[in-house]
Amino acid sequence: MGRIAQLKSDLEDLADELEEASQAADAAQQPEVAQARALVEEARAAVASAFLSRRALVQATETVGRAREAISAALGVSRVLRERAQALRTRSAQIMEESAEAQRERAARSWAREPGSGAQPGAVALQSAIPPGHPDKKAIEAAIVETLAAAGGHWEVWITVPATAGWWGLCVRGPSVDWVGTLQDAREQTSAAITARLAPLVRVAEAETRYRRGLRGPAGRPGTARRGGSPREL
Repeated sequence: MGRIAQLKSDLEDLADELEEASQAADAAQQPEVAQARALVEEARAAVASAFLSRRALVQATETVGRAREAISAALGVSRVLRERAQALRTRSAQIMEESAEAQRERAARSWAREPGSGAQPGAVALQSAIPPGHPDKKAIEAAIVETLAAAGGHWEVWITVPATAGWWGLCVRGPSVDWVGTLQDAREQTSAAITARLAPLVRVAEAETRYRRGLRGPAGRPGTARRGGSPREL
């Protein structure tokens, strides 16, 4: 295999490793992953031009080397995120098992009518470890409750704050939703940033609500529809 062909093969292997690293929760948002993606594209362009001259070949080799280093850093971040996600899932399961009654007593609850429905309320049980002295504690907790309650259904949310780290854990369970994520730093630990992170989960819950309504049918009975004021079997 020629040198250029070997560079192409090595680069595609690195790109596959980066794609796997990107599958970890929140990995795509990390600067290390973004930088690695940019360097992979830069390396592809350099390799494509490597045949032009010896200097171009040397530059392509160096660019692939930089991409390799960046992907190594991205893989390290991905491993940390996977470990955090697993720890958060384990912790949330323990919380549910050991302190379900305590959660109900301490929960911040909000009731809202399900959009377009005449009966189903939305309920949010939030257990937050944000320190009492945090300036945005109340705003963050209120934003979470308001956002999820508006989607309808029953929700359980945990915010965990490790004692020796700057990141927070966010666990959310609701209609067709079982999600764990990390809030890396102060930029992600605001009411606006967290609301944006919850938006895709709200869309999933709303889609589930629409689907269930469709199963019930417009007349409130499975497989029926109204025409001329009386039910008609579909």
